[in-house]
Amino acid sequence: MRGYSRKRPFLLSCLAAALLVSAFPHLHWHWLAWVGLVPLFWALEGASWRGAFWLSYSFGFLFYLGTIWWIGYVTVAGMLLLVSYLALFYALFGLFYRWTAGFAWWVRLLTVPAAYVVLEFVRDHALTGFGWAGLGHTQAAVPSLLYLCGWTGVAGIAFLVVFGNMVAQGWLEYFRRREGPGLPLIAATVWLGLAFTIGAWQPGLSAARLKAERPLTTLALVQPNVSLGEMWTASSKPGVVHKLLEMSLSALEAKPDLIIWPETSFPHFYWDLPELFDEVKAFAREHRVSLLVGAVTRQGESYYNSALLISPEGEVGPVYSKRHLVLFGEYVPFRKEFPFLASLVPIDDFTPGGEDVIFSLPNGAHFSVLICFEDTIAGLARRDAAKGADFLVNMTNDSWFRDSGQQRMHLENALFRAAENGRPLVRSTNTGESCAVADDGRVGTCIADAGGKRVLVEGVKVVRLAGSGKLSFYTKYGDVFTLLCCIGILSFVIGWAWISVRRRKK
Repeated sequence: MRGYSRKRPFLLSCLAAALLVSAFPHLHWHWLAWVGLVPLFWALEGASWRGAFWLSYSFGFLFYLGTIWWIGYVTVAGMLLLVSYLALFYALFGLFYRWTAGFAWWVRLLTVPAAYVVLEFVRDHALTGFGWAGLGHTQAAVPSLLYLCGWTGVAGIAFLVVFGNMVAQGWLEYFRRREGPGLPLIAATVWLGLAFTIGAWQPGLSAARLKAERPLTTLALVQPNVSLGEMWTASSKPGVVHKLLEMSLSALEAKPDLIIWPETSFPHFYWDLPELFDEVKAFAREHRVSLLVGAVTRQGESYYNSALLISPEGEVGPVYSKRHLVLFGEYVPFRKEFPFLASLVPIDDFTPGGEDVIFSLPNGAHFSVLICFEDTIAGLARRDAAKGADFLVNMTNDSWFRDSGQQRMHLENALFRAAENGRPLVRSTNTGESCAVADDGRVGTCIADAGGKRVLVEGVKVVRLAGSGKLSFYTKYGDVFTLLCCIGILSFVIGWAWISVRRRKK
């Protein structure tokens, strides 16, 4: 029993990681997110500063290992480096929780969720950021909470989840010891219930109601399910393009305003295959349709992951180059300072694009493109919506990750960009999941085979979108809620320091 007592905090942190991992795909038991942190909180009670750091770091390492393990399909070393780095944010979160141990419960009830929001914001932006596996993302399938995104971004839901864990811990302590915070606990429970109730009353935004405000746009999403071997083998490249053209033909009957191919759908470098690229332009010209193609572009010695809009006249119009690169996937940080990282993660660096691009269609609709993981970065979609995008397009190629649950995580991350900005979002992916997301964050029908499988299948889906043109509070003002959390935490720390100094002087 003595050995168990020593191991108990570590086992509790492992339990917390397992519960939260279960709230993400494949299991997707989203309700576990509301209690998943409680074992970690128990583990931290009475822990030393050193113990709190390592317990929280171990939790963070196991949590990220269980949620983003699929990066190992690309690079195991890069995945482990990324997991080790991301775990630091939970270590800091645990230290903050440990520091507030002496404060009143209602003070912790507000400051602990606020600290999580601030740390998650830093995680999403440091070293260009990594916006995956946030606690708010666990609630993607809960429509009654998505309304918050238009005001607070996904940070508001993350705050609510940590708040809910604090409330759950409060009730468990009450039932265990028959003592607790009393009235503050009851008030917090009522407030939590109201957050769900208000969301259930929010009316969904339907295309029929918005039709008159923005042009109705018909889009064709192409999901070719091309393997990485086919895409990068020289002899297979013409076959890949011809397959995409053939699949696009099946959508012409619906008279789409735009046909969307996935990220890097034109294999390798299009300047090496000018005749094949001419076939793509000829298709757009012959059928009088706009075509959005993913390709690698080059300027001097710099290479870009880009989206090219080909007009109904067969001309290449605006080119958008990916602004946010994937850590250890498209670039290695500190490559020059630490050359050994390049040997551990053997990739060449892309160059980030520097400009926001708003594309226009002949029917007057405007849209922007988010390539690959860019739909996990809230600030990019917000900037595009504020600059006039009527809808958002995510072009991605998740074939690297097989059928790992990554595709569902990616889709659920993307839907928050729609809910935050009140803009429909469509996804054209190589292997799945390709679909449209309504402007309230609800996911429509995805491309699937006859058995309902949505990953590693091919297909074409025609969707019709209309946008309201109205800017949400979040689109207009950004991360105000996160800023308020930051101000609140700083004020709290400064106030505590001032009181401590006054007490020492006495």
